[in-house]
Amino acid sequence: MIKTISSGRVPSRRVSLHALLIGSIVCGSVFISSIAQAYELPTLDQQLPIIWLVLTVIAFLIVCAFALNRQLSLSKLKRETDRRIDSLGAENTSLFQQVHSRNSEFNAMGKQLEETRESLELLRQEKSDLLTIARHQLHHPLDTLLGTLNLLARSEDNNIKALVEIGKRQLNAVLKSLDDLRQAGKVEMVELKLPKEVIGNNGTRLSVLLVENNKHESLQSVLESMGHHVQRECNGIDGSSAALQKTFDLILTDTHLPLMDGVEAVREIRRERGAELPIFALLQNTNTGDKERYQARGFTGVLTHPVADRQIMQLMSWAGRRSQDANIQQKPRPAKLLNTNTLFRQRDTLDHLTFAELLSDRSATLPKRITTLTSALTGRHWRDAEKQAQNISRAASEVGLDSVAARLRSLAANLSIDSEREHCRQQRTELLQLMRESVRQLKAWRERNVHTEWALK
Repeated sequence: MIKTISSGRVPSRRVSLHALLIGSIVCGSVFISSIAQAYELPTLDQQLPIIWLVLTVIAFLIVCAFALNRQLSLSKLKRETDRRIDSLGAENTSLFQQVHSRNSEFNAMGKQLEETRESLELLRQEKSDLLTIARHQLHHPLDTLLGTLNLLARSEDNNIKALVEIGKRQLNAVLKSLDDLRQAGKVEMVELKLPKEVIGNNGTRLSVLLVENNKHESLQSVLESMGHHVQRECNGIDGSSAALQKTFDLILTDTHLPLMDGVEAVREIRRERGAELPIFALLQNTNTGDKERYQARGFTGVLTHPVADRQIMQLMSWAGRRSQDANIQQKPRPAKLLNTNTLFRQRDTLDHLTFAELLSDRSATLPKRITTLTSALTGRHWRDAEKQAQNISRAASEVGLDSVAARLRSLAANLSIDSEREHCRQQRTELLQLMRESVRQLKAWRERNVHTEWALK
């Protein structure tokens, strides 16, 4: 529509302009001729050559012709420009449609990818749940059966001993097959790791804070290639803030930094973190006594640029050993999940055989019941899971498993709230591990405090 209108207006305007120019030329010629005729005699009297008048007319005609030619050229250029603009507009519209189409395709592919990721994560979770359920429904009962066979093996009857040995061999084969199945299910969860000689002698992944200026090549790529996690900051204020907000195994900092000097930043870090955190200064040049001077200012040591790879490996190896030693010293003791006072009270209240049977029953059935509970959580059977959690809590409290009982009571209370149910579902693995450790402590206590012959009567 726009192109048709513009192409229709230009010719009419061009024709009127040409007519105007031609009319001007004709009028100019007539005017000059009239003047020449009016002043012919005076011109002859004054002896003025007629050639000048002719030249003037020719010059005027040349100027008009030049103006007409320029106008035609401009009109042609304008038409070409209009066509080019229309062509570019059409191309732009086509490109916009293509981009819009590709954007729609990318959005659709992004949604499909997200759905695929969610499906993959769901399959992984279901696989993990299946392996966990299979382990607890098969492995633990077989462990209990193996313990019973061990008790029977103490019998003086040779026939019973021979049968027990056969049963133990077969049972061990089944347990080995279950272990192989579990290991096969964990193959895809193995992470690729760098060789130990690249990471360091101890293979420890350290958290390093690197505070550098831009006057030398950064050490970030070198440290990350060795398998360590590196956070890099470029000024003293951000470096000190990061050191106070997070926990790092090692800090490497330049002494000359923007906004805050490295020495002042280390002084603030030491004020909050103490003197145990290793902090090394990165210097451009070192002189005699620099190490002692910077140690007096709060640094652990100094490094000189460029830092050799072997020197970095030795430093990271030292920091890794130091971190491991600190973790060993600060490693908390295993939580005590068993209330022995409840067990002693039950032992004094019940007769020996009843008490031994109670412990054996709880040791064998509680893992199965907790596995059933996790299955109900996996299937989102909230009401059923709530009832099971309440029943298992009462059964666990009878044999001193107070930690498990409290956790199950809290779980049952949260299952009655709609917004908390998904969070309860995510606690399945943790709940299984807690029950496993609690039953292990219960079995260990039973072996120490309950005579075997009572359970065999």
